Amino acid sequence: AELAQLLLGCLPKGLSRIFLCDSGSVSVEVALKMATQYWAMRGRPEKCRIVSVRRGYHGDTFGAMAACDPDSGMHGMFKGILPSFLFADAPERAPDACMRDCGCTPGVCEGAGDNGFASMEALLEVRAGEVSAVIVEPIVQGAGGMRIYPPSYLARLRALCDRLEVLLIFDEIATGFGRTGRLFASEHAGVRPDIMCIGK
Repeated sequence: AELAQLLLGCLPKGLSRIFLCDSGSVSVEVALKMATQYWAMRGRPEKCRIVSVRRGYHGDTFGAMAACDPDSGMHGMFKGILPSFLFADAPERAPDACMRDCGCTPGVCEGAGDNGFASMEALLEVRAGEVSAVIVEPIVQGAGGMRIYPPSYLARLRALCDRLEVLLIFDEIATGFGRTGRLFASEHAGVRPDIMCIGK
Protein backbone atom coordinates (compact mmCIF):
# COMPACT_ATOMS: atom_id res chain seq x y z
CA ALA A 1 0.00 0.00 0.00
CA GLU A 2 2.88 2.38 0.77
CA LEU A 3 4.48 1.83 -2.66
CA ALA A 4 1.11 2.38 -4.37
CA GLN A 5 0.66 5.69 -2.56
CA LEU A 6 4.16 6.82 -3.52
CA LEU A 7 3.52 5.96 -7.17
CA LEU A 8 0.13 7.71 -7.19
CA GLY A 9 1.87 10.83 -5.91
CA CYS A 10 4.06 11.09 -9.00
CA LEU A 11 1.69 9.87 -11.74
CA PRO A 12 -0.22 12.28 -13.97
CA LYS A 13 -3.33 13.67 -12.27
CA GLY A 14 -6.39 11.53 -12.92
CA LEU A 15 -4.62 8.18 -12.72
CA SER A 16 -5.86 6.81 -9.42
CA ARG A 17 -5.33 3.03 -9.37
CA ILE A 18 -2.23 0.84 -9.23
CA PHE A 19 -1.95 -2.80 -10.34
CA LEU A 20 1.44 -4.26 -9.43
CA CYS A 21 3.07 -6.72 -11.84
CA ASP A 22 6.38 -8.53 -12.01
CA SER A 23 7.60 -7.30 -15.41
CA GLY A 24 7.01 -4.82 -18.20
CA SER A 25 5.52 -7.47 -20.47
CA VAL A 26 3.04 -8.51 -17.80
CA SER A 27 2.18 -4.86 -17.22
CA VAL A 28 1.29 -4.55 -20.91
CA GLU A 29 -0.72 -7.80 -20.80
CA VAL A 30 -2.73 -6.50 -17.85
CA ALA A 31 -3.31 -3.12 -19.53
CA LEU A 32 -4.64 -4.82 -22.68
CA LYS A 33 -6.95 -7.02 -20.62
CA MET A 34 -8.17 -4.07 -18.53
CA ALA A 35 -9.05 -2.10 -21.66
CA THR A 36 -11.01 -4.98 -23.16
CA GLN A 37 -12.74 -5.73 -19.86
CA TYR A 38 -13.65 -2.06 -19.44
CA TRP A 39 -15.77 -2.11 -22.59
CA ALA A 40 -17.22 -5.57 -21.93
CA MET A 41 -18.43 -4.42 -18.51
CA ARG A 42 -20.09 -1.43 -20.16
CA GLY A 43 -22.11 -3.66 -22.44
CA ARG A 44 -19.87 -3.17 -25.49
CA PRO A 45 -18.05 -6.51 -25.90
CA GLU A 46 -17.55 -5.82 -29.61
CA LYS A 47 -14.85 -3.27 -28.61
CA CYS A 48 -12.19 -5.96 -28.21
CA ARG A 49 -9.48 -5.09 -30.76
CA ILE A 50 -6.20 -3.36 -29.94
CA VAL A 51 -4.45 -0.81 -32.16
CA SER A 52 -0.71 -0.30 -32.08
CA VAL A 53 1.82 1.36 -34.38
CA ARG A 54 4.50 -0.05 -36.64
CA ARG A 55 8.02 -0.22 -35.18
CA GLY A 56 6.57 -0.47 -31.69
CA TYR A 57 7.83 -2.86 -29.02
CA HIS A 58 5.85 -3.85 -25.93
CA GLY A 59 7.38 -7.07 -24.60
CA ASP A 60 7.86 -10.80 -24.97
CA THR A 61 4.65 -12.38 -23.69
CA PHE A 62 1.95 -13.29 -26.21
CA GLY A 63 -0.32 -10.26 -25.87
CA ALA A 64 2.64 -7.91 -25.66
CA MET A 65 4.25 -9.53 -28.72
CA ALA A 66 0.97 -9.10 -30.62
CA ALA A 67 1.22 -5.33 -30.00
CA CYS A 68 4.73 -5.25 -31.53
CA ASP A 69 5.32 -4.66 -35.24
CA PRO A 70 4.42 -7.99 -36.88
CA ASP A 71 6.57 -7.40 -39.95
CA SER A 72 9.76 -5.59 -38.97
CA GLY A 73 9.73 -6.46 -35.26
CA MET A 74 11.64 -9.26 -33.59
CA HIS A 75 8.57 -11.48 -33.13
CA GLY A 76 7.72 -12.11 -36.79
CA MET A 77 8.19 -15.86 -36.48
CA PHE A 78 5.20 -15.99 -34.10
CA LYS A 79 2.89 -14.03 -36.41
CA GLY A 80 0.58 -16.96 -37.16
CA ILE A 81 -0.15 -17.79 -33.53
CA LEU A 82 -0.41 -14.33 -31.94
CA PRO A 83 -3.68 -12.42 -31.53
CA SER A 84 -4.41 -10.23 -34.54
CA PHE A 85 -3.98 -6.55 -33.64
CA LEU A 86 -4.53 -3.57 -35.93
CA PHE A 87 -1.55 -1.40 -36.90
CA ALA A 88 -1.18 2.21 -37.96
CA ASP A 89 2.02 3.53 -39.51
CA ALA A 90 4.78 4.52 -37.12
CA PRO A 91 4.87 8.19 -36.11
CA GLU A 92 7.36 10.20 -38.12
CA ARG A 93 10.62 11.14 -36.45
CA ALA A 94 10.76 14.51 -34.74
CA PRO A 95 12.88 17.34 -36.11
CA ASP A 96 16.14 17.48 -34.14
CA ALA A 97 15.05 20.57 -32.21
CA CYS A 98 11.66 19.17 -31.21
CA MET A 99 12.71 17.61 -27.92
CA ARG A 100 15.00 20.46 -26.98
CA ASP A 101 14.18 23.93 -25.76
CA CYS A 102 12.73 25.07 -29.06
CA GLY A 103 9.88 27.14 -27.70
CA CYS A 104 7.23 24.51 -28.41
CA THR A 105 4.26 24.48 -26.11
CA PRO A 106 3.18 21.07 -24.71
CA GLY A 107 1.53 19.04 -27.43
CA VAL A 108 2.61 21.37 -30.24
CA CYS A 109 5.76 21.07 -32.31
CA GLU A 110 6.09 23.78 -34.91
CA GLY A 111 6.95 22.49 -38.33
CA ALA A 112 6.24 18.89 -37.41
CA GLY A 113 3.43 18.65 -39.96
CA ASP A 114 1.25 15.57 -39.88
CA ASN A 115 3.77 13.49 -37.87
CA GLY A 116 2.46 10.41 -39.66
CA PHE A 117 -0.83 10.77 -37.82
CA ALA A 118 -3.07 10.34 -40.89
CA SER A 119 -2.67 6.56 -40.81
CA MET A 120 -3.81 6.34 -37.17
CA GLU A 121 -6.69 8.72 -37.79
CA ALA A 122 -7.90 6.81 -40.84
CA LEU A 123 -7.71 3.47 -39.03
CA LEU A 124 -9.62 4.64 -35.96
CA GLU A 125 -12.23 6.56 -37.94
CA VAL A 126 -13.20 3.28 -39.64
CA ARG A 127 -12.60 0.73 -36.86
CA ALA A 128 -13.26 2.55 -33.55
CA GLY A 129 -16.47 0.60 -32.97
CA GLU A 130 -14.43 -2.58 -32.51
CA VAL A 131 -11.36 -1.06 -30.83
CA SER A 132 -10.96 -1.11 -27.06
CA ALA A 133 -7.62 0.71 -26.90
CA VAL A 134 -4.58 2.14 -28.64
CA ILE A 135 -1.20 1.34 -27.14
CA VAL A 136 1.94 3.38 -27.91
CA GLU A 137 5.35 4.07 -26.47
CA PRO A 138 5.11 7.82 -25.83
CA ILE A 139 7.71 10.03 -27.54
CA VAL A 140 10.33 7.27 -28.09
CA GLN A 141 9.98 3.96 -29.90
CA GLY A 142 12.83 2.19 -28.10
CA ALA A 143 13.50 -1.24 -29.60
CA GLY A 144 12.08 0.03 -32.90
CA GLY A 145 15.26 2.06 -33.45
CA MET A 146 15.25 4.74 -30.72
CA ARG A 147 12.85 6.74 -32.89
CA ILE A 148 11.88 10.02 -31.24
CA TYR A 149 8.64 11.54 -32.49
CA PRO A 150 6.93 14.88 -31.79
CA PRO A 151 4.73 15.33 -28.69
CA SER A 152 2.01 16.73 -30.93
CA TYR A 153 1.33 13.17 -32.14
CA LEU A 154 0.29 12.20 -28.59
CA ALA A 155 -1.87 15.30 -28.16
CA ARG A 156 -3.71 14.52 -31.40
CA LEU A 157 -4.03 10.86 -30.44
CA ARG A 158 -5.50 11.76 -27.04
CA ALA A 159 -8.12 13.99 -28.68
CA LEU A 160 -8.97 11.36 -31.30
CA CYS A 161 -9.34 8.59 -28.72
CA ASP A 162 -11.61 10.80 -26.61
CA ARG A 163 -13.79 11.66 -29.59
CA LEU A 164 -14.10 8.06 -30.80
CA GLU A 165 -14.44 6.43 -27.35
CA VAL A 166 -11.20 4.45 -27.45
CA LEU A 167 -8.96 4.03 -24.40
CA LEU A 168 -5.36 5.21 -24.64
CA ILE A 169 -2.52 3.16 -23.12
CA PHE A 170 0.97 4.60 -22.75
CA ASP A 171 3.71 1.99 -22.39
CA GLU A 172 6.23 3.98 -20.33
CA ILE A 173 8.31 0.93 -19.35
CA ALA A 174 11.31 2.26 -21.29
CA THR A 175 10.47 5.99 -21.22
CA GLY A 176 9.26 6.65 -17.69
CA PHE A 177 11.08 7.88 -14.60
CA GLY A 178 13.11 10.63 -16.26
CA ARG A 179 14.51 8.82 -19.28
CA THR A 180 13.27 11.52 -21.70
CA GLY A 181 14.04 14.53 -19.52
CA ARG A 182 10.65 14.60 -17.79
CA LEU A 183 9.39 12.19 -15.15
CA PHE A 184 7.13 10.57 -17.77
CA ALA A 185 7.42 10.95 -21.55
CA SER A 186 3.73 11.81 -21.80
CA GLU A 187 4.46 15.06 -19.95
CA HIS A 188 6.15 16.39 -23.11
CA ALA A 189 2.71 16.43 -24.73
CA GLY A 190 0.78 17.56 -21.65
CA VAL A 191 -1.63 14.62 -21.94
CA ARG A 192 -2.71 11.80 -19.66
CA PRO A 193 -3.39 8.24 -20.82
CA ASP A 194 -6.26 6.15 -19.51
CA ILE A 195 -3.80 3.39 -18.55
CA MET A 196 -0.05 3.76 -18.03
CA CYS A 197 2.48 0.92 -17.86
CA ILE A 198 5.56 1.80 -15.80
CA GLY A 199 8.51 -0.15 -14.50
CA LYS A 200 12.24 -0.55 -14.09
